[in-house]
Amino acid sequence: MGIPAFFRQVIAAIREAERDGLVSAKGADVLGGLSGRATVGLLQRLVGLVGDRHSLCYLEIGVFQGLSLLSVAIEHPEFACFGIDNFSILDPKGENLGIVEDRTRRLNATNAHLINRDYEAALEQLPRHIGSRKVAVFFIDGAHDYRSQLMALLLIRPYLSERAVIIVDDANYFDVRQSTRDFLVSHPEFKMIFEAYSPGHPANLDQTTRETHEAGWLNGVNVLVLDHGDVLPAMLPRVEPLARDLYVNEWLAHRHRFAELAPEALDLAAAILNGTDTMAATDHITAAYARDKAKFDARLEDRNLHCQGLPERRFTAWE
Repeated sequence: MGIPAFFRQVIAAIREAERDGLVSAKGADVLGGLSGRATVGLLQRLVGLVGDRHSLCYLEIGVFQGLSLLSVAIEHPEFACFGIDNFSILDPKGENLGIVEDRTRRLNATNAHLINRDYEAALEQLPRHIGSRKVAVFFIDGAHDYRSQLMALLLIRPYLSERAVIIVDDANYFDVRQSTRDFLVSHPEFKMIFEAYSPGHPANLDQTTRETHEAGWLNGVNVLVLDHGDVLPAMLPRVEPLARDLYVNEWLAHRHRFAELAPEALDLAAAILNGTDTMAATDHITAAYARDKAKFDARLEDRNLHCQGLPERRFTAWE
């Protein structure tokens, strides 16, 4: 059996995006952000493959400052484009929502719709936001922890069109690849049709290497398609042996009295082990503790189960 025409079109779109980047320079004087130009160009091209412009839509998780959402919307002004973000991360000054709204007005992107909610809440009630539409192109670029990535893939499943394409961004992160792999092996109707990576996070690359990958896929992508006919060979992203150990560490951290202080504790540990000044890290963790002191003081030193209020036993009710 040959490769269906649609899959060939997707592959052609990937090659064009890799070669040419964005479809056009529309909005270049307004837009900026943290996506590779090939990635954004692929989103634009994939939406261009959508045949039914009324019953389908584009959806992304992780709007940030609107680069991908608005780049797609202004390239396809007749097509409904939705972006989910509650601006709870990567927004230390609380300004990203205003930036997105301002850019949307300046570009007159009336087909771009912001869903200002937590991604899980939005996906669990997606018809309230997109109506009866199905999602033809789904871009995942939100929180990159394992659970967030996997839940995005699981929750979108009922709302995907029959020829849906999923683009998973920042696939350089091992927990992103792990969630993609776990989804693929448990949902064999999906196949990974393309993967691309850079040698490291953009923050850790030299300028020349970073610029090269900014023109491409930046921090890595996995592209998935629905393969109802099982015609594509199975291809899985590589996962890391250390992942299992780190996931066990998550369990050990989550039950700890100071679980939420893990990032600050790691910064302090790094300062101690590197022999650098620990004062800033100490002040940071002390301030974080002070903000939630009552919560921390109410806990045990370890094995906090957070099970208060759970029933001792119950059966499902069917009468």
